[in-house]
Amino acid sequence: MNDSERTYFMNVVELTLPTINKFSSAYLSQKESILPFFTYNPFSVDTYSQRNELLKNRSFRRRELVAHLQEFNQRYHADAQTLHSIEKLNDRQSVVVISGQQAGLMTGPIYTISKIISTIKLAQEQELKLGIPVVPIFWIAGEDHDFQEINHVNLPKDNEIQKHVFQMKEAGKKMVSELQYDKEKLRAWLLEIINSYGESPYTKELTLELEHAMEVSTTFVDMFASLITKLFKGTGLVLVNAADPSLRKLETPYLQQILMEHGQIRNGMLHSQKELEEQGFKPMLEIDSESMNIFFHENGERELLCWDEAKQIAYIKGSGRQFTLEQLNKLIEEQPENFSNNVVTRPLMQEFLFPTLAFIGGPGEISYWAELGRCFRSVDLEMPPVVPRISLTLLERHIDRTLVELDEDISDVVENGLEEKRKAWLYKQELESLEETLMKYHEQYAKVHDQFREVGNSTLPHHRKTFEKNWDLIDKQFTYIHRLIERSAYEKHENMMSKYERAELAVLPKGMPQERVWNIYYFLNKYGLDFVQRLCELPLEHNGKHKIIKL
Repeated sequence: MNDSERTYFMNVVELTLPTINKFSSAYLSQKESILPFFTYNPFSVDTYSQRNELLKNRSFRRRELVAHLQEFNQRYHADAQTLHSIEKLNDRQSVVVISGQQAGLMTGPIYTISKIISTIKLAQEQELKLGIPVVPIFWIAGEDHDFQEINHVNLPKDNEIQKHVFQMKEAGKKMVSELQYDKEKLRAWLLEIINSYGESPYTKELTLELEHAMEVSTTFVDMFASLITKLFKGTGLVLVNAADPSLRKLETPYLQQILMEHGQIRNGMLHSQKELEEQGFKPMLEIDSESMNIFFHENGERELLCWDEAKQIAYIKGSGRQFTLEQLNKLIEEQPENFSNNVVTRPLMQEFLFPTLAFIGGPGEISYWAELGRCFRSVDLEMPPVVPRISLTLLERHIDRTLVELDEDISDVVENGLEEKRKAWLYKQELESLEETLMKYHEQYAKVHDQFREVGNSTLPHHRKTFEKNWDLIDKQFTYIHRLIERSAYEKHENMMSKYERAELAVLPKGMPQERVWNIYYFLNKYGLDFVQRLCELPLEHNGKHKIIKL
């Protein structure tokens, strides 16, 4: 496919939409009262130059970091562009744009893909503007142990969302990077999903790619890294796995610093949460009041370290295990691979390791990063610019045609859906006159029954509840008849109803953004395995606007 065909293939339309939560919407609109929770305003013209000046005064373990990233990315057959990106980090002027996510099966929801695209686009944009090397980094949260978050792919079925789960009873509290899967079981699971997409000119190649990634991998993180490397070939994207033992060695002094300042980190977060609550924002992070925000790995599982202030001792709940700070400090020195960060300290570790020009976050991440400003300062760091990831909706041509036929505008549909419009259409076409008649009969019956109850209550007062129950039964019958009429009207206009439902399921499934529900492999199966690379070539700006990508 040549460049002119690719340009014609996709068209980008920008919309101003609220995000899925109140805080991130306020952040996008640059509400003055919440900006002090962040160090930088990502929409200010001089943000990145100011941040770059600060990074010039910091030192990083660049040589060791480059060696680790080269070894890690070569495991997944990284191309020349990625290896060149890694090499750039040897340049003391180089900086990174970073984002991260759990290692979802088949890469997880589309927002993982849009987050990586955002990272690549901002790195390219700022490399041109600042005239320095800017490397896109994607942080795989391989230390995460919540397998339920990543163990499924959503599929459409009968105008509903069906969660297709890969069951793994032995997951427990094990890190995802240590979970090894049954290859035959996973292959069968993958084929069920691919088959649900239907046969296309790309299905065979797509199946081979997925099966190959599965065969050459042993863990879910390995498979995720293999797939992402392939999907973003040619973009210069660099991957890092937070749970990699050799990365832990690099992190040793930073883990020790986080350990020694655990009290300030926790108190700083609690202080910020209180301030946010005073502004009417509910805290996103639910952290134990005694949490040290570091996990200790024991018997293959992650256990949260807690702190007993009175006894000045660290402990693991329910296990009886206790440690002094000196003991933990020594363990980190000797066995750094047995420790990992949680949601609070992960951003601090990223900031210690990388010269971070900007962090790319989704709505939820933006909300909880607002709680972390004092955490950064407690370890003498500065929070980087927090940049909202590009949000997007992939609009297929047949769905676009359906919306035109329904006389509905895509901007309204991605914000409000079609359920109310569908009901309004059916009401106007079929139910309006019938409902008026039913309502009139209902009111008449209610009046008669009121009179009936008055007589009954005067003659049989001890049966008052019986008469009330009788009316409840009659009222339920009216409701039942109403539903029968609605169902009949729906079936009479089933073709039109299915158009509304099909269009909504595609772009705003059950009221949720498309990128939070569907998986990118549906689109790869339909439009080719280079689909993601073509998305990366589109003119997608970080301007806070939602992108409708017409296919």
